[in-house]
Parts: sequence; structure tokens; C-alpha cells
Amino acid sequence: MCGKAATSEERSFYTMRHLKKTIPVLVSAVLLVSAVMAHGLSAEAAKKISISHKTLSLKVGGSKKLSLKNLPKKQKVKWSSSNKQVASVSSAGKVTARKEGRAKITAIAGKKKYICRVTVKKAAAVPVPEADPADGDVYYTTPDNYRAFRNDVKYGEVQTLKYFSSTTQRERTLSVVLPPDYSKEKQYPVCYLLHGLGQDHTDWLNANAPLIIGNMIASGTAEEMILVLPNCRARANDAANPPDAFSLGNYQAFDNFINDLRDNVMPFIKENFSIKEGRENTAIAGFSMGGRTALYIGLSMQETFGHIGGFCPAPGLFAYTMNGVSEDGLFTKEAFRLSDAYADNTLLMVVAGKTDTIVGNFPETYHNALAENGTKHIWYKKAGGHDVNVMNNALYNFAMRIFRQDAPE
Repeated sequence: MCGKAATSEERSFYTMRHLKKTIPVLVSAVLLVSAVMAHGLSAEAAKKISISHKTLSLKVGGSKKLSLKNLPKKQKVKWSSSNKQVASVSSAGKVTARKEGRAKITAIAGKKKYICRVTVKKAAAVPVPEADPADGDVYYTTPDNYRAFRNDVKYGEVQTLKYFSSTTQRERTLSVVLPPDYSKEKQYPVCYLLHGLGQDHTDWLNANAPLIIGNMIASGTAEEMILVLPNCRARANDAANPPDAFSLGNYQAFDNFINDLRDNVMPFIKENFSIKEGRENTAIAGFSMGGRTALYIGLSMQETFGHIGGFCPAPGLFAYTMNGVSEDGLFTKEAFRLSDAYADNTLLMVVAGKTDTIVGNFPETYHNALAENGTKHIWYKKAGGHDVNVMNNALYNFAMRIFRQDAPE
């Protein structure tokens, strides 16, 4: 049949023969594609929704976010807890451990529920650092309104008096704060309060002393007492705010007050007021330069004063140089102590402001010397600087400890 054109019968024969070979191939291809597609669909269908954690262990206070895997984007989920007191769950699936126990967290998506079982354990104890025993904001606090005027409190009379000073050969001024209902038929202990560098006898009057002591007596936190507020600048020119305030001469006038106090002020108070005598009934304290002076006088006259307080005491008890002035010091560090005879029956207190930039660390040097010498004393720092807040806090904590058998430590 070479060279001859195929007849129509022959062409039909060849076409049918070709189709018989081709159709099985096409069918196989179609089946293969269908199988692949079916596999893909079944794989997609196999990605079932599941919860991220079937069990969960948390400590009290801890939290964990749960979620549903393979969740369609628009599918909404409702979360709930079987015991909210043990473990709560937010609308976003955040689980928070509340207290020890067990709870079941359920997520509902469509008609199906997905569950996570939660166990809450006790949280590990967090070690709490011990407070510094010298932190006045923790251990030496004051009640609210302790220095405010109160209508329900009866306050004592304030008297301003004159006396002659053989130390200065001048008439001098002091103020006295009496307890309420003062009577000459009764005797009272005495506390001498000394003022700061540029002040005078009015300093403690302006710094709330009558209100503080009056409120304390009314509440029973302090004994009835007489406050004596002298002028500690024992020289001829003893006016407040002297132009030479930061001078050696002014400092020495404060040191000279020990003579005026012993020889003139104390005899004047004894003569004119009904007082209890003895060191257990006599206290001295002061702020700033008055604090330095109180510590100087108190430790120099231990047989006279059973209660001594230095509030933000100024430099000068030990040798120093400051503001262009140098002093040799009123004590050596070794001599700055209570004698054995008074070591166990004297209240000695030193207080400082935590941010005091006026006297800086000088109060702490006094505390350190007392500690090194084995002298029992109270030492603390109060929030504040060289200011009336520290001054008032110190007076309150000093006053609640003097003249009392049951005084707090």
C-alpha cells in the first residue's frame, strides 16, 4: 500500500485504533488528577480544631494564654471557667491563677467544646528584705494630725519670762510651756528644748511644740511635763538671725550656754515652777545647733540629765572644718559616750533627715562613735531634710519615751 492514498475506510480504522490507545491514557490522567485533588481536600479536612493546651499547671498569680488551633478566621470562641476563684479566663483565652486548686477551662467553638484542665499551685514565697532598724519611716512614725490644733484638747499656758544671766551679765528671755491645768500643788518633770543656729527662744513655739506635747498629753502618749525654751546664744548680743551666724564666735556662744543653763536657767525654773528634781525627771534635746548643744550638755552633765536628744545635730562635737570655720571638737570620739554609771538608765537619741544637706552626715558620725563605744542609744533617719517635719517627728518620738517607766524601746 506504499505510495497509495489511504481510503476513508482505512482512515477510520487508524483513527479508532489511535483512540483505543489514547483513551486509557487520558482516563488514567484524569484519575490521577482527581486523586491528587481528593488527597488535598482530605488533608485540609484532616486539620481538626484543637486547644493549645489540654492541661496546664500554674502558680498563684501566674497566667497563660490559651487558643484554638486551626480555627477558621471568622469562627467565634466562648471561654469559661468551672471555678473562677481558682482560675479565671478572659474572653481572649488568658487564664489567670487565683488560688490553689483545680479548674476546667472550656472553649466553645460552634457546637464543639474544647477543654483544658488547670492545676493551680501555691506561689513560691518571695523573700521580703528586712527593714533597716534605723529607718524612721518604718519604726519611728507619728499619728495623723499629731501637730494640729484640736478643739477637743486643752492646751497648757505659754509664758515668756525674763531672768538675769550671770554668764552674760544681761537680762535674758525664755519661754515656758506649762501642762494643762498646771498646779503648784503638783510637781512636773522638765524638758529643755534648744533652738537652731539663727533662732531664739521662739523657735520651738513656731515649730508646733506646744501643740505636739499638748496632743500627746491628751492622748496619754506623753507624761505631763514643763517645756523650757531658752535662748541658747549665751552672749551679750543674743538676738535671732545675727549677721555672724556662721562664725566661730556664734558657735562658741552656743557652747557657753552650758554655763547659763546650769547657773541661771535651771535655778530660775526651780524657783518659779513646781518641778520634779533628779536626772530621771530632767531632759534636754534640740534641733540643728541646738542638737549639738543638747548632746554636748547632756553628755557633759550626765548626773543631771537622764534623757538626751540630738535632732539633726550640727557639726562641732568632733574636730571639723566647714564653711570656712574649723573647730577642735567638744569631745574626742573615744570620750563621746555614757559613763558606766549611766549607761543603762539614760535615754540617748540621735535623729537625722535622710536628705539633710545642711549638716550632711555629721549626725551619723555621732551615731557611729556611740556604737563603737558600746553606748546604748536610739538612732534613726527620717524622710526629709533639715526641716520642721524631721524636727517635729523627732520631738514626738523623744517625748513619748521620756519620764515613763513603760517607755517603748
